[in-house]
Amino acid sequence: MNQSTMKWCVIGAGGIADRRTIPALLTDPKNDLVAVMDKSPVAAKATGEKYGVPYFTDEREMLEAINADAVYVSTPVFCHYDQAMLALSFGKHVFLEKPVCIDGKKSRELLEAFKAAGKQLSIGYMMKYHSLHEKAKALIAEGGIGTVNSVRAQFTCWYPDIAGAWRQNKALGGGGAIMDLGVHCLELIEDILGEPIAEAKAFYSTRTFSYEVEDGAVIVLRTKSGILGHVDCNFNIPDKASESKLELYGSEGYIICRGTLAQEDGGVLSHLYCPQGDYEAAQNRTTDKPVEYTGDSSNNMYRRQLAAFAEIVKSGKPDYTLAERAVRVQELVDEIYQNN
Repeated sequence: MNQSTMKWCVIGAGGIADRRTIPALLTDPKNDLVAVMDKSPVAAKATGEKYGVPYFTDEREMLEAINADAVYVSTPVFCHYDQAMLALSFGKHVFLEKPVCIDGKKSRELLEAFKAAGKQLSIGYMMKYHSLHEKAKALIAEGGIGTVNSVRAQFTCWYPDIAGAWRQNKALGGGGAIMDLGVHCLELIEDILGEPIAEAKAFYSTRTFSYEVEDGAVIVLRTKSGILGHVDCNFNIPDKASESKLELYGSEGYIICRGTLAQEDGGVLSHLYCPQGDYEAAQNRTTDKPVEYTGDSSNNMYRRQLAAFAEIVKSGKPDYTLAERAVRVQELVDEIYQNN
């Protein structure tokens, strides 16, 4: 691409697209919104008029009518494969919301299709762009907690029974709390640690609500180098009762990020460097005061992930690193569900 501005179409113009992604896209002069589509005529019209662009209720009709470079797909996961493949058939690069597809097999097929066509595919895991997660990654790289030995993540939201909610339908969403929240944690853990998760297993159940997918889960995992960890993901814990945190413990200290598993940059990172040396037989525990860092409210994670995607597209050299990780996460989730 030689042009300075990348033209975007949107498939699935309501929800997260209207709330987060389109506003983020429009803050970057290198990106331009040229059309939106939604199956709901009301949502399509409202979003199109809001942003002053043509709107459609059929994705093929939009792609035939509008000249665009890239397509942002923000629809229920059961639609992802067909819509991304349709965009690819029109020669478009695709930025796809997480999770990739309904299962790992479809996710892998989709990625291989984009590789074969030489078009960029990226997935909307934005939390790696949180300022405190980037700080955690940098501290680990500097040896700030020694050898990482343990990682924990807690990500929850209150998601009660809602008539017609696709995430509460196994056939439409592929799963529950693991599929919606757990995947964020698995992807983020791989990014911060810089290595893949080799194995993951889980206990999960539906205790609070009546829908068919799980409303709570505990995932245990082991990375390629042997780091052990677990992820708590729940639909049945009140929002104000969860710290939404990421914890990393090493041979020489810890990093704890509180309130960072979220859609906005905020929260606090506590870093304690405390190499011990000799064994303390009496186990008289004292607690040192950690160094604390606060989130950067000016850092828009959605804007940055779109900007990173645009830079790859404009380079003319597709980079599937992040898509590969996202597909691997879906394959891990497949194993979790199949082995329970």
